[in-house]
Amino acid sequence: MIGPLYNNFTDSSITTAGELPALSKYGVLVAEDEAQERKLLLAHLSEWGLNATGVANGREALSILREDDKIRLLITDLCMPEFGGQELLEEVKKMARPKVYSIVLSGVKDRQTMINALQAGATDYMVKPCHPEQIFARLAVINQVMVLEEGHQALIKDLFNVMGEMLGSRDPYSLEHSLRVAAISRRIGLLKGLSSDEMEVLGIGCLIHDIGKIAIPDNILLKPGRFNNIDRKIMSMHPTIGARYLDSRYHDDRVTEIVLKHHERLDGSGYPKGLKGNDISTMVRIVSVADTYEALIAKRPYKSPLPGSQAMKILKKEAKEGRLDANVTEALEEAVYDWNPLTIQRRQCSEITSLELFRQITYFREPMCSFYNYRCLLTLDKITALSINKFPYSIIIISFDNLKQISRKWGYLRADQMLDEIGEEIQHFINDFPKANTGLNCEAMLYRKGLDYLIFANCPLDFMQQLFEAIKEQLYIYKNEWGLKINFLLESFPPTYSLEDALNHLLKADDKDL
Repeated sequence: MIGPLYNNFTDSSITTAGELPALSKYGVLVAEDEAQERKLLLAHLSEWGLNATGVANGREALSILREDDKIRLLITDLCMPEFGGQELLEEVKKMARPKVYSIVLSGVKDRQTMINALQAGATDYMVKPCHPEQIFARLAVINQVMVLEEGHQALIKDLFNVMGEMLGSRDPYSLEHSLRVAAISRRIGLLKGLSSDEMEVLGIGCLIHDIGKIAIPDNILLKPGRFNNIDRKIMSMHPTIGARYLDSRYHDDRVTEIVLKHHERLDGSGYPKGLKGNDISTMVRIVSVADTYEALIAKRPYKSPLPGSQAMKILKKEAKEGRLDANVTEALEEAVYDWNPLTIQRRQCSEITSLELFRQITYFREPMCSFYNYRCLLTLDKITALSINKFPYSIIIISFDNLKQISRKWGYLRADQMLDEIGEEIQHFINDFPKANTGLNCEAMLYRKGLDYLIFANCPLDFMQQLFEAIKEQLYIYKNEWGLKINFLLESFPPTYSLEDALNHLLKADDKDL
């Protein structure tokens, strides 16, 4: 303390309770080593309707700020024993917590001292002695800033919801996953005694914890199979990307921390930074457990869902081996004892559902051409888009015997172009052929299998035989001009015969030149 706080002013006539509505929702902390000045300032703050606490040094103040997230205003002297105001401001600036506004009250008039305090994080700097009305005026400005901030944060939360919806439009599972992780985390948070402020942060952080996935390419994000090493490397970038979206754009670093660290593990085996132990906060530990549990019990294209009991065994093993927090894992078991997170589902609009189907199919597009891999059929079958259970279906396989000889003779590039030409010819043919059969309600689809072609159709057998013979005749020119040996195979199957079994049967069979 240097200099009196007030200039012999003891009048307490300023009674403005209720005029600082935004500030009054939160706590105020006063760090002042001079007991009489601290008492007087606390009295005025109380008269102004604020809930204020006083301490005698910066170390006590720092301890309270670490424990109490409701404090949003710090009024501090600079010169205090043990731990001064400058050091306090610097430490507060590093903390992952809601923003703390700070006013320095000091008898030091040196310009450089003022600059240093402001650079350390001070919102305002006042030179003692100060009139109470001067202090109130500064508080009124901060109150107005907080009102604007509340409106800004409400807008930000709406934008977060939009961001979640945007990610969901690219990958519907990610949206449902985030909603479930948020619900699981909040249940764990209640059991762990988190404050209302922490619960709000937890909900926001969970909703957008995977937002970085919006930058992941479709062929990885929507991959229907397991990841290879390259896929995993690309996917592991999403926490860093998501945190970069939020960095310096959102006032609460705890949300950014959840986004960045939810794949970290206590033993350092996680990513992106390989953090350990105390470098991972309680909220991040909660989200990590909830995220892992949901991923285990949910159905994904590349895996079947696990029962909750089996998923809990896996999490307990992870906790025992030091990767997940054991106490949080125990809280999870209690949280899901009589509740299934999978009941949380998000119905997509028809447009998004159609886009999702298109993306799933697009994954199977063969590189460098417009054809799809035949395994796309299995995906369509799984989502019941083929009506196989209702109608008989047929499959035509068109294969080539002497492509190596053709490639050596005409060149590999020309041979590849010829195969593409054949595919385009077949595609145009099966598109036009039904037009000649008016009233026929069926569809034929062309796929690529390696260097061969496969046609799937749910058309009547007599039509398929006509199509089969017409394609053979259409491709006869390639036999004559190129010397290409083409094999044709047609087989029909009843609705009760699974597509997977039909494909296995045909692909094992010897090709026959019919």
